[in-house]
Amino acid sequence: VLAVLGFDDIAAAGDVAHLLKPLGATAAEGIDRRIIDVMIERRGAHSVPELPGGDAWLFVEIPGETRAEAQAEAERVVARIGAPTYRIVTDPAEASALWKIRQDGAGLAGRSPRNLPAHAGWEDAAVPPEQLGNYLRDFDDLLTAHNLTGLPYGHFGDGCLHIRLDFDLERPGGRGRYREFMLAAADLVARYGGSM
Repeated sequence: VLAVLGFDDIAAAGDVAHLLKPLGATAAEGIDRRIIDVMIERRGAHSVPELPGGDAWLFVEIPGETRAEAQAEAERVVARIGAPTYRIVTDPAEASALWKIRQDGAGLAGRSPRNLPAHAGWEDAAVPPEQLGNYLRDFDDLLTAHNLTGLPYGHFGDGCLHIRLDFDLERPGGRGRYREFMLAAADLVARYGGSM
């Protein structure tokens, strides 16, 4: 079954993602409000199925020999994690529609929330999963400091973040600003013992 856990922000989702694999989850994917807002803006409100409250979500797959067993296991995982809001989805069609948010969001990541071209270059950074929440807080601060936006998502259970960023490479000095950000981002991920 699919447990969709709601959090106040993406860093709060990152704080607990490392707990999910030891509890038996086979996937723990993170998204936040930025992807949802872009999907609604570009594809309409109908493109986003019902989500629990919050501004960030973990999509957590919980296996079981039977659907009832998987549902009971999902209830146990949700209780252990203590997410502020959640939904446990047992209907495969509904679960598929929810997973489509993650899939479509990744496709929409080629344009930033400001509707500017978003470029590859910092797509697969990863930190130890138990460091992900703090890394995400610092990474969002880094984006703000460099006036960049993107649509973050990723394999949060593995500490991996995907994001394309709206580097302005066309303006004079754009390459220099790109380099400055990349060096700062590399320093940040290294501080957390991660990988570029």
